[in-house]
Amino acid sequence: MKEIDFRLLLEQLPAIVWATDRDLRFVYSRGAGLAALGLGADEVVGLSLSDHLGTRDPDDPTLAVHRAALGGVATVYELHHEGRVYQAHVEPWRAGNDGIAGVLGVALDITGRARAEAALLESERTLAEFFENAEAEFFENAAMGLHWIGPDGTILRANQAELDLLGHGREEYVGHHIAEFHVDPEAITEILTRLGRGETVDAWEARMRARDGSIKDVLISSNALWEDGRFVHTRCFTRDITDRRRMEEARRQAELLQHVASLAHAAAHEINNPLAVIYGQIDLIARMTGPETKPRIDACREAIARVADILDRMNSLARLQLSQDWPADLPPMLDLRASSAAPARDNGSAAG
Repeated sequence: MKEIDFRLLLEQLPAIVWATDRDLRFVYSRGAGLAALGLGADEVVGLSLSDHLGTRDPDDPTLAVHRAALGGVATVYELHHEGRVYQAHVEPWRAGNDGIAGVLGVALDITGRARAEAALLESERTLAEFFENAEAEFFENAAMGLHWIGPDGTILRANQAELDLLGHGREEYVGHHIAEFHVDPEAITEILTRLGRGETVDAWEARMRARDGSIKDVLISSNALWEDGRFVHTRCFTRDITDRRRMEEARRQAELLQHVASLAHAAAHEINNPLAVIYGQIDLIARMTGPETKPRIDACREAIARVADILDRMNSLARLQLSQDWPADLPPMLDLRASSAAPARDNGSAAG
């Protein structure tokens, strides 16, 4: 390359080219990059490198790489100088048979790129912190119970909703094995086994024991965090369905009572008919026998009256609407709808 071309190149590139002698004194200094340092061409010629840097610290990286170059070792490194950042290349200045005459260096100003990279790193760090804080905020303040479980079943983390669900303090819950709080050990063992196989557990019903001894019905949904094939921890949602279970049980009991009431009403209806026949037959027997049978007749009438009273009370307790979900296998004699639809018996002819 012609000398004029090289000079033009140095005048336009944001770079600095320099050379020192073996005493590390500048003998050459050119390049457009000098302007950013407030220097002109060859302005530092005759100045020692240590004086220019303002240090004689043997551990200073720039001094160290220049000494290494005098020993025949070339180095590429990032140079920070007076608020600027350079990509620097320093190597021995070989003068033919005379050996190493000094050091040659070239530095490209990458301050803009370095600042952009630093800004990007800061942005990434800020974004990472944001998501970390957002995750922590979500975890701690979620309205649903959340907890993490380690590979050995130990509770690693739990949010306030989970602690409130069971009434435990953090130290009473975190650090303990999750099985300590499950009523059915086989249920939590199955959940952990499935998670350990990489499966997702969704809406798994379980029962957990609260601090006050009460039982909480919960739905558990969970999967596991894996890193490089290693089980790190579970991510578990715990939803309290205790009130729902109580409502379902209350509804079941109400339906059962309705069925019982219906059966009682049907039974009373079916018993009343033959009871009327029996009462009529007792009256007929009383008219046909002598006074010696009166005590027995009265005892029968008293028993019939007691049965009638019981049937009246059964009917009083069975004033519920007939169940719409009538059991399909109800015995015919207790099926009120069937008996109500059947023709009425002729009690008079039975008595006769």
